[in-house]
Amino acid sequence: MIHAIHLGNFKAFAETQHIPVKPITLIFGPNSAGKSSIIHSLALTHEALRTGELDLFRTNLGGSSIDLGGFKQYIHRRQISRRMEWGVTLGTGKFTGRLKELLEPAADITLLITIGMPLNPKTDEPEPGTVPHIITYELHSNNTLLLRMSRRPGNRMALDQLPYNHPVLQRLIRAMLEGFTTTGSVSEKDLVSLEQPMAEIIAGLRSTMDTLFPKSIKDEEREEESVRQLHLFPVSRGNRQEDLANALRFFLPRTLDELIKELNQVISAEINRLQYLGPLRSYPSRHLAFAEHDDINWYAGGGYAWDVVRRNKDVRDKVNDWLRDAKKLSTPYELSIKNLLTIEDLEADYETLVSGVEAAMDSDDWTDFEKTVGEAVSGDHFGELYGILNRLKKSESNYAAFQELVLFDRRTETQVSHRDVGIGVSQVLPVLVSAFAEHEKIIAIEQPEIHLHPALQAELGDVFIESALAGNNNTFLLETHSEHLILRILRRIRETAEGELEAGATPITPEQVAVLYVQPGKKGSEILHMPVNEEGEFKRPWPQGFFAERARELF
Repeated sequence: MIHAIHLGNFKAFAETQHIPVKPITLIFGPNSAGKSSIIHSLALTHEALRTGELDLFRTNLGGSSIDLGGFKQYIHRRQISRRMEWGVTLGTGKFTGRLKELLEPAADITLLITIGMPLNPKTDEPEPGTVPHIITYELHSNNTLLLRMSRRPGNRMALDQLPYNHPVLQRLIRAMLEGFTTTGSVSEKDLVSLEQPMAEIIAGLRSTMDTLFPKSIKDEEREEESVRQLHLFPVSRGNRQEDLANALRFFLPRTLDELIKELNQVISAEINRLQYLGPLRSYPSRHLAFAEHDDINWYAGGGYAWDVVRRNKDVRDKVNDWLRDAKKLSTPYELSIKNLLTIEDLEADYETLVSGVEAAMDSDDWTDFEKTVGEAVSGDHFGELYGILNRLKKSESNYAAFQELVLFDRRTETQVSHRDVGIGVSQVLPVLVSAFAEHEKIIAIEQPEIHLHPALQAELGDVFIESALAGNNNTFLLETHSEHLILRILRRIRETAEGELEAGATPITPEQVAVLYVQPGKKGSEILHMPVNEEGEFKRPWPQGFFAERARELF
């Protein structure tokens, strides 16, 4: 649902950048240009929603891979008088319920916020004990301002702008007045007469803030008015304009409040879809069943992925298909499960236990034992235990704690640990698990191709295409240096257009891919869009100095 990200005065970026988000978004550029800053800004907002803080150093999502360093570090050029700008554009096509009704004329909606420090006007330095907070909050629809609020003392926001002639607002006003008053219709003349009351309403609207978003919008002077129920606002012929104005004063703040709350829920849900995989995936401990899952890098470092394939047979089968298939990654390894304690072991222990207890029950000491435990022991207890064993048999996940993940080397027919294979497999497995185990997530990966042979880098292109477009519906943000990865995606675009896709390959069109190049400059980095045509070619020349190295070596 996120169509674009907007980012300014954050790390390498000064001017606000418009960053399109497609099912597959590839981010290229030289080292230290700011490629990872796009992903880090999302991690910042994700953590702000989780903790209520903006002066963030690390994030739960990013583990040790993302070190924001606090506001003084992540603000562009460390100039604390600047304001970071962050925003998202959402398509409204999948909105439902009340939010769809409120925004019906709009094809998209954009949220823009600015984050800054309260500064002493004399010294231009932060006031002692202050922290960064939201300075402005804006909504735009179809590239036109719909609403703007700015900060006031006391963690409050005041409504500065609500353009009366905006199509969304005009429709809202008509719908309110025609739905909640006795008038049959609202004319253009009526709307013109309401401009002055509208200005008065705007002047009285205030909001309190959560970390990123306003909690609500209220008219403080009229907040105590009770909601009229079961009848409409009367509109008389002789006092029509005043009656309409009174209805607007009552319903507009409540409708705007509803819009803000509904929209904030949707945007928060979108941000919380984010998952992150860092550039260096770590080896988990040799015995996964006893691994420490509270490690700060459990997710960002990819350790969780090994546990997923240990527990989830469907994901394990999918990963195995890609690992061993000669037309895919073509590795010699296959993942399998080794039972540390089998159900057969438990059954044998059960039978031994039952035999021993039955013999004991015939002895004179049994009555004294029951008195000691305070409960009569009967065959019902054995039946309950047997039922537990049967439930364990039916689901692998019920006894996953007693299983170990191993890799089978098909070349030597040898069982090995995940810590005994090459680093390339250890780096790619978390990428495969992210692609195949997750559904409808925004998956941000830094350097998915790291430590992979060039041929395997190309195969990752098909992994991402399948995960994004063939059922899992994931969205990928990929910070990469891999020429082979993009070439595979361009090839699939061309084959789709020409009807030459091989059997089983997922079709992909230029509209489903965004290729971005982060170009560093003296005034901050700039994001260049590299559009692609149906022939799988770039519509503009690739920036000099990136893939040019290949041409220099060849010619």
